[in-house]
Amino acid sequence: MDLGGEVVRHLLARAVDPSPDIRLTVLAFLADLCPQADLWPAAADAAAVALSDPDERVRRAAAWLFAAAAGADKAIRVLFGSSDPVVRTALAEALWLRVLQRGDHGGRWVDMVERMRRDELPAVRFLGACAALLAADPPDWPILDAAVRADLVPAAQALGGEGGRISWHAGERWASVLRRRDREQDAYGAVAQLVGAGESESVRQAGLAIAAEAMRTWRAAPARLAPVLSAVFTEPASAVRAAAVDMVCASLTATRLVADQLTRMLAEPALSATVAVALGCVGDPRAVPELLRLLRAADAHPRLADALATVATASPDPTSLVQTARQVLAEHQAPCHEEQHWHRCPALVAVHCLSALGPTAVDAVPDLTARLAQAMERGVLAEGRAAVCALGAIGAAAAPVVPLLRQFAASNDAAADLAVRPLLAITGDRRIADDYLDARPERPRHYRIALDLFDWLAQHGGLTDRQVRQLNHLFTRRGWTQVKLATAYWRHHGPSVASMLLNTLPEYLDDEAYAQPAMTALAAMGPHAQPVIPVLDRLIASRHRAAVYLGDVDAEMRADEQLLQLALATRAQITATPT
Repeated sequence: MDLGGEVVRHLLARAVDPSPDIRLTVLAFLADLCPQADLWPAAADAAAVALSDPDERVRRAAAWLFAAAAGADKAIRVLFGSSDPVVRTALAEALWLRVLQRGDHGGRWVDMVERMRRDELPAVRFLGACAALLAADPPDWPILDAAVRADLVPAAQALGGEGGRISWHAGERWASVLRRRDREQDAYGAVAQLVGAGESESVRQAGLAIAAEAMRTWRAAPARLAPVLSAVFTEPASAVRAAAVDMVCASLTATRLVADQLTRMLAEPALSATVAVALGCVGDPRAVPELLRLLRAADAHPRLADALATVATASPDPTSLVQTARQVLAEHQAPCHEEQHWHRCPALVAVHCLSALGPTAVDAVPDLTARLAQAMERGVLAEGRAAVCALGAIGAAAAPVVPLLRQFAASNDAAADLAVRPLLAITGDRRIADDYLDARPERPRHYRIALDLFDWLAQHGGLTDRQVRQLNHLFTRRGWTQVKLATAYWRHHGPSVASMLLNTLPEYLDDEAYAQPAMTALAAMGPHAQPVIPVLDRLIASRHRAAVYLGDVDAEMRADEQLLQLALATRAQITATPT
């Protein structure tokens, strides 16, 4: 945006609007527009005026804008020259964040941090001690930790107020410093001290913030902290107890370790959904009744589908799962949009559960067939994708749907290819795959369904010469296509390609998107994959979680937990003694 243009001039003029809500919004928007590397005098002038605004929220927003638009030197002068605690605290927050993000601990920052540590405001002192910890030598940590702890309560009350650019509480700031310095054991010690029942709520919440950051950073944290967090479960209902439950339930590892304690909370309405989904995601059948209640109630919990799918494979009696899924399908016959927020559609969650149940969901074949037929009647095959996959998972028992699937596959719709793999699973007729691949060129650019077909063919009679040429060509395409084809490539070519696979697959092992098919291929190679053991061992032995980017820090933690379990299982398969 042109910072000198008419729109920006209008915004700057509205910074003195009579409405405090408009002033607050304008200042926040101007802060969004601030250039990263340059100053913006016009915005700095507007912010300077707003530093004396009668509304506390506006003053806080003005301080953040001033720090960005006027520069660090002027912000530091106002920080130590102002008498307004709201302005001073907000400026300290803005400057502290700059130190945290840029890692610049020299020059003017050293003087600023030392002055902050001696400040009269506890929140400013707290931030000064946190900033000092970012660069301090280990011998100085105990003194600085004590300073942080001493000002924790008043800082918790003053930091993260409305109008600021970040809403981090005091504990989250301390946690970020501990993570930056990789102080794993100190983080565990801080949690044990702060979460104790004798501490105030703000102190305990700070301890929980450190626990959350630790669990998302270090692999050992869930096992180390689960006993501390679960000790809170025996207390009366409170915000601290609810937060401790949420934190344990966010981790697959922690959930497994305290499953018995969590199970006792399935009867608590305020916690039952969170607990049931967590238990379901680790395959604990005790969660099934509550999960089914959530499904019937059309609860849009984002992990409900995963919980039902996971527990389905572990449930000793899938009858209730099948019956409830069929009931939900009957009650929700309107089409769902699979591409957007599919977990919000009860019918799609039910179909996902039936797919996980596989052959034991045979009673649901008529329901799935009807759903597929409805999609075809409307001419929107995409709506039948989930049902097609579930029918394929049921396998041979879904034979009555074969004629409909053949119609589906013969359509010109982009979703038609999805029927080929289920047809193979249900009929076992390789001519379906042969015909599909025969209709494609020898040097195909990309066919997603073909990736599954090659592996099926390799295990059911082998590939034709033409199919081998298609496979070899597709395998040269790096990324998902290559890693997904690796198992079929190995099954066909055998030990002659071991060296090439061992040079290719390890690069995918720490990527949660590619790790599963890569490790499946290595497990299929068995003893021939022995040279990859050191790579797996480094992945397994890492104290830190693998870098995963899903936009949800707890989902990223769980993805790493799953990656670690996958690596352990793959290693065991590679090193297993042949029977």
